Amino acid sequence: MVYVEFTVWLLLIVFCSIGVYRLWTGMVRPAWVNWVLLPGTLVSEMAYIFGCLITGGEIRHAKLLSGSGDGDGAEPATEAAPRWKLLGPVVASLLAILACGAAIALADRLLGEPVMDEFGFTRALADPAGPSRALTRWQTLWSRLDNQLRLLRRTCETFGRLDWSNWRVPLFVYLAACLSVRLAPVRRDLRATLAAAGILAALIVAVGAVSRRFEQIVEPVRPILTYVWGTLLLLLAVSLLIRGVVGFVRILRGGTEAPRGR
Repeated sequence: MVYVEFTVWLLLIVFCSIGVYRLWTGMVRPAWVNWVLLPGTLVSEMAYIFGCLITGGEIRHAKLLSGSGDGDGAEPATEAAPRWKLLGPVVASLLAILACGAAIALADRLLGEPVMDEFGFTRALADPAGPSRALTRWQTLWSRLDNQLRLLRRTCETFGRLDWSNWRVPLFVYLAACLSVRLAPVRRDLRATLAAAGILAALIVAVGAVSRRFEQIVEPVRPILTYVWGTLLLLLAVSLLIRGVVGFVRILRGGTEAPRGR
């Protein structure tokens, strides 16, 4: 069913965004990454702060971005003491995910037409069989992996065909990338983020089971969902390649220092 497929890809996008962010902050200072991803950082952090407030939390210190004198910026710049230690961070993380998702949809509506027109073919490339079907055979698994490789290749090719002289193209690509990478509040408790993603997935499945019109509602979201997934796959592949090259160079130079991580 469409809502099950939507849920699976949403969870994969959340996990991929966490992976990309952690790879980047493992190579450069997190404060620099947050400045590069400024639009996504602002939306994610503000939504998280709002989530803490509506759950009765106390904001002791609010600073959306770390400066050069704040160390490496690995810790959250906002100190929030949730009233409910378990529920508060989960609700705040859920609002951060929803806020970034809504911002991506808004950017698509205002700026995404010249980009999404080129990416229209990717709608059927994510997984023609649908991820809701059980992986009962090795052939099915390898077929789905092959679909992701084709999606990655076609995403690279399509980025090369975009009209970058049109101001809406680079602006949308930048905003969508920033919001996609910061889709999950990765500087927070990872358990709360995963719990928020699980709750969101459960809500989607529950609404889809109750409402027969839910498939018609989520169907228009499929193109932007595929675009976000393809973009994150590309960023993940490039990040892994760079991380591997850097590690290889360090080995050749005889360095023993381990790569920076969080």
